Order: sequence, then C-alpha cells, then structure tokens
Amino acid sequence: MNIRPQMITEKQAAEPSYSKWQPTPQALADMRKRYGDAQGFLSIFTPDLQIAAARHPERTYTGTAPTLAAISAGYGEPVAIVWICILLENVNLFAGVKEKMPVCRQKELSTLILTEYPFLKASEVLLFFHRLKCGRYGRFYGSVDALTITSSLLLFMDERRKETVRYQRPDPVPPVDATPPSSGITYEEYLKLKEQKQQQHEHE
Repeated sequence: MNIRPQMITEKQAAEPSYSKWQPTPQALADMRKRYGDAQGFLSIFTPDLQIAAARHPERTYTGTAPTLAAISAGYGEPVAIVWICILLENVNLFAGVKEKMPVCRQKELSTLILTEYPFLKASEVLLFFHRLKCGRYGRFYGSVDALTITSSLLLFMDERRKETVRYQRPDPVPPVDATPPSSGITYEEYLKLKEQKQQQHEHE
C-alpha cells in the first residue's frame, strides 16, 4: 500500500487531538482537593473498586471521577501509567494462564491506553477491567495478551456509547390520562348531597 504524507495529515486532522481532553486548572484543583495527592488517588482507585463501578453503572458513566487526561495532567503521566499498570497486574494475578504480562509490556500498554482514551473516566476504566475479568470479551489463551486487552477495549467502547446514551436520555414524560371523567360522584360529594337531603327533610 502506497501511503502518501497527505493521507497521514488528513487522518490526524480527522481525529480529536489529545489536547482537546485537557482539563481546566479549576478541574485539576478540585480533583486534588477531593482525592489528595497522587498516593491518595492510588489508595482510593484500587482494583477493589471495580465491583462498585459494576454495581452502579449509571454513576460510573455520569459521575465526577477524573478522566485519564486529568490524572495525567494533575498527578503526572507516570502516575497515570502506574495506575493502569496496577490494574493490569491485577489481571495478571487473576488470569489462570502460565505466561503473565511482563512489566515492560504493561507500561507500553498503559501508555497506549492513556494516549488513545484520555477521555475515559477512572470509574469507566475500572468497569472495563471488571468486565474483562468476568470473561465478557473472551478469555486469555496461554498468556495475558496485550492485543486481547486492546481488542476488548474496543468492544467496551461500543458498549459505552450505547449505555451512556441510555443514562443521559431524560426520563420519559408519563402519558396524560385521556380517560373521560366518570359520571359517578366522590365520597365527599355523596356526603354533601346526603346532608342537603336531610336538611330538606327537616324543613318539610
């Protein structure tokens, strides 16, 4: 295939730049105030939090968890990479395969995820790894393979698009009752008519 420089330029123009997802200084300040320093963030967003992300998907998608871009900008890219590596190592320990993913490949894969998906919230990343461990996207054969994880992430992104639309859709307006009013009377109206009849009877 003959790749022209113009093709590369056009592709880059069509894709959103990484800088598009950079958070504002106020957003970074709010993140540090809420989660503390880098160590505080890492101690909160542990693999154990994956269960909560799965049990509350609406909050996972619509909540205020920081994005990968915010984590990288606020705590430094090495911290963001370390955090993803922690999640990958958790998969290493979970998967019953002989060959585990080495640290060097974990770092490379973490960098790829950070570069390709800076808009993902930390809660969404946790949800992805939960579903990955549940076998939702298949299983590992012989080794914890990086390409299996990146392919699974593409499937997760398709799920994410559909689920975020559902959670962001406003609640349906209840239908207006078009039933014509009944010809009967309420209990209060009955008592009032009864009282009027009693008064008429007394005056007779």
